Amino acid sequence: MTYSIQQLASLAGVSTRTLRYYDQIKLLPANRNVHNGYREYSEAAVDRLQLIRYFQTFGFELTTIQQLLDQPRAVQTAALATQRAQLAAKRDHLTTLLNTLDRTLAARHGGPQMTDSEKFATFKQEQLTDNEQAFGVEARQLYGKDAVMASQHRFANLSETEYHDMQATEAELFTALKMVATTGDLTSEAARRVYECHRKWLCFTWNNYSPVAHRGLAQMYTHDSRFADYYN
Repeated sequence: MTYSIQQLASLAGVSTRTLRYYDQIKLLPANRNVHNGYREYSEAAVDRLQLIRYFQTFGFELTTIQQLLDQPRAVQTAALATQRAQLAAKRDHLTTLLNTLDRTLAARHGGPQMTDSEKFATFKQEQLTDNEQAFGVEARQLYGKDAVMASQHRFANLSETEYHDMQATEAELFTALKMVATTGDLTSEAARRVYECHRKWLCFTWNNYSPVAHRGLAQMYTHDSRFADYYN
């Protein structure tokens, strides 16, 4: 089956102007009717437009979409699968957040009370989800699946006191880090405090802390701009 530009625009929920532009930049080339020169679109073009619409929804730029569509089918499928996993994680997080909020509201109206651990479970899970999306694959390559899972399990099971202590430790780390960034003195008391706070912060989720592992992490910090961006 073939579609005229008006038919495809109606089917996909886009304007004919958009389809003309896609044809112009070779993102979605149209065939030409041999009798009247009008644009026509095949089933393959419909499938290609569906991918374009998906990737647009995911926030991809048109240039990136063009590059993806020029890749083998397996690469495109992998990109879709990655986006699905991220959407599923967001859905699960929102479901958990709604459930926790419902329980909080119920408790405020005299219903069953939540344990202290349950009150903060959603927020810890959100951090785990964000870290998994940003660094999950890389962390497993560097440290192994078992080490990553153990660290996640340790964080998820922090008590309310431990969770607050971890947050406070990082805040103290930031305060000391600002002082060192200003003075540049790596032999100062503030510099020593940065190390102590960072070591303590790591131990909330590391099962086996060692100075060697800490130094290795520090080397990653200096070679990966994402860490500098975070702390800056």
